[in-house]
Amino acid sequence: MMFNPLYLSKVKYSLILFAFMMLVNASVWANTIRIFTLSADEWARPRSGEVIPVMEPVKLAMSYWESGINGAILLSYPGEDSGELWASELKDWLVSLGVPSDAILMSPGLQAKDEIRLKVGSRLELLE
Repeated sequence: MMFNPLYLSKVKYSLILFAFMMLVNASVWANTIRIFTLSADEWARPRSGEVIPVMEPVKLAMSYWESGINGAILLSYPGEDSGELWASELKDWLVSLGVPSDAILMSPGLQAKDEIRLKVGSRLELLE
């Protein structure tokens, strides 16, 4: 049984192209954590279903999260009680906006007392 050489070269070309695309795709998402900072002043505004989605850090973090595969959001917040309450409320808002609760990671102990950082990237990168 003989194979057409033209067919074999097309198959070879397709396999090489597929492998290259997989490598490019993996490197595009590798090491691509983005950090968005939500200040206490921004958070002090009255919060509602209309206000939260248009807060610039929340809007940008959500957009970046939606563009990834196996993405997660790490909320880094001040470790005091008020920081924990703030992060917990922000997590609830993110869930109401469509982020699964298991895609939101919490990390207390941020040194800055007047901000929360939303770190967005792959779960593996965020846990490193």
